[in-house]
Amino acid sequence: MSEYTIRKLEEDDWEIFRQVRLKALATDPLVFGSNYDREADQPVVQWQESLGDEAVAIFVLFARTLPMGITGVSVYRDDPSNRTAILWGSWLEPEIRGKGLSKMFYKARINWAREHPTVARLIISHRASNLASRSANQKFGFSLTHVTEKVWNDGITEEEFHYELIL
Repeated sequence: MSEYTIRKLEEDDWEIFRQVRLKALATDPLVFGSNYDREADQPVVQWQESLGDEAVAIFVLFARTLPMGITGVSVYRDDPSNRTAILWGSWLEPEIRGKGLSKMFYKARINWAREHPTVARLIISHRASNLASRSANQKFGFSLTHVTEKVWNDGITEEEFHYELIL
């Protein structure tokens, strides 16, 4: 058996979700569209509702029983047809980065999207300097659709690369 496993969290797993998400926001605050202070004050019911939403899947990577990473996929709210899902929120503990574990994230999210009754397309984006994200999504067949300029959480303006995968 592999040292690492991944599983989709359910409503009862809200404490694991909260723990890993807040650790990710505290460890790498510039990577996410949210921040620690905003999410640390969320009530328990909000953590539970996120995990109970049929349009969202949150996966946690475990080293044996220890949570070591998190990732998400959700039906894209800007697509009224509900045929697009977006990959988001990926984070791994610094000491396990570079071991190829993000492929477990991609496989879990792509499988979830394929099994979802409405999703036919996945989208993802990354900051130009995030070469690891670029490499990972390319390995799973994502195609570049466009590039935009974005002011990131650290105040730096840098290109954002947007990709899609037709399922």
